[in-house]
This record gives sequence, C-alpha cells and structure tokens, in this order.
Amino acid sequence: MAIKLYWCRGKGRSDPAQQNFGDYLSPLLVEMLSGQPVVYAPVHKADLMAVGSILPRVLKARRFLLPRRLHIWGAGTDAPGLHFSARHYYHALRGEKSLEQVEGLRSRPALGDPGLLAGEWWGGRPRPGKRHRIGIIPHYVDRQDPRVLAVANVPGVMLIDVFWPVEEVLRAVQGCDLILSSSMHGLIVADAFGIPNRRLRLSSGQISDFKFVDYYSAFALAEPEPLSGQVLLELAGMNLDELIGAYQRPGLESLQSGLVKAFPDL
Repeated sequence: MAIKLYWCRGKGRSDPAQQNFGDYLSPLLVEMLSGQPVVYAPVHKADLMAVGSILPRVLKARRFLLPRRLHIWGAGTDAPGLHFSARHYYHALRGEKSLEQVEGLRSRPALGDPGLLAGEWWGGRPRPGKRHRIGIIPHYVDRQDPRVLAVANVPGVMLIDVFWPVEEVLRAVQGCDLILSSSMHGLIVADAFGIPNRRLRLSSGQISDFKFVDYYSAFALAEPEPLSGQVLLELAGMNLDELIGAYQRPGLESLQSGLVKAFPDL
C-alpha cells in the first residue's frame, strides 16, 4: 500500500522542469527507507510529511479538521514565534528551533534534515571524480541574479540548477571541491557527502534566514556567517581554503543514524 506523503511541489506540480530538487528529495528518501511506493497527498489527507520547511502547514490543516494525526519526520519551521501541537507523531524534526515550537512533547524526537541521507540514497552508484573547484547552487529566486550569471564562464566553476533532477544535482555536487549555495538543500546535500560548503546570501527578504539557523542547530552550531554576492564577482582570484574556512559538522554520522532509526513504521 502506498504511503501518502505531503511535500511542497510548487510549480513542479504541473511543470516537471520546475521541480525544486530539495523538495523532491522527500518522496525518494521516504520510498528508500520504507520500501513502499509513495504518492503525493495534500496535508489534510497525508500520512507523513518529511523534507522541507513545511511544519507550518500543520497549522493550515486545522481548518480542514484533520481526520488523523500526521507522522512528521524531519520537517522544520521557517519563522520564529510559531507554536505547534504535540498531538501529531513527531519522529524527527529538522533542528532545535523546530523542537522548541512544539508544545507538550513527552519525548525528544531525533533531529536533522532528512536530506543528510542523500548519500544513502545514492547508494552503490559510482562516485563522480572531482571536476570543478566550486559549485554554485542559487535558490530558484536567485537563478537570474546578475552576479550568478556572471560566474557561468569562470574556469573551475560550475552552476548547478535546483530544477535539475535530484540525481543530476547530487552528481554535480559530488564533482565539486566546494559548494556555495543560497539554496539550503544545496548546503545540506553537500554536508551529506562531506563536501565543504558556505551559504550565499543573494536575495533580501525572500528566503527565510530562520530555517538556516534551525538546520545548523541540530549540529549544536551557530549558523556560519553567510557570504555576500560580491564573492561571486571575485571567485577567479580567491583562495579555496579561505572560502572554505573552518568547515565542520560535528555529530553528522550520529544525526544520520538517528534519522534512519526514527523513520516511522507506516
């Protein structure tokens, strides 16, 4: 029997060329861990929600008088000051900030974004060799930013499109020495493969900063200082080690193991 999964489809619901890879990781990871087929369901009919800043959709589901409790595995919040009921089944949450917003939990769920399991989904496929010094992954709102377009022909730099198929994005990420991304799941899948990465802040007010804070809190880290778009105009002469900085993700393997163990038996 298929698992009814809610994930954010965006414009990809009607146009496969606009399926944001971070959101579409969700059905692939759920299918991998469950061994069952997965179908999309709106939140008020779903069994499970997983990848993404979709925890606030639980609040919207109230208006539909949600007929059963949702299983939540790795979803996160995107803003401070929200409050969520403990009536649902919380198997995992993205970070400490999401955990703080769930009121009345009797036990602590696992923490971490399920995108950290991208390496497990890749499985036994051959690992691509390193072909590029730097991979740039702009959030879909940043794809036409002039600073992004300016690096398209810089030697050693690869532009990675969030609307590529998941497998293609993961292959491209693995082929880079460093990832710079304004897409949060660009950073997360880089972490999954142990590839150093830094956040780019390109848009102002269009992308939630809080969700990044939430993600890094699972590692007990403050969010590393984002890089400004000016960096993209100076890439040709920059030292890679300076860009990477003090990259660390303490407890990564523990988070990955915890997510697998916490996956619900549906």
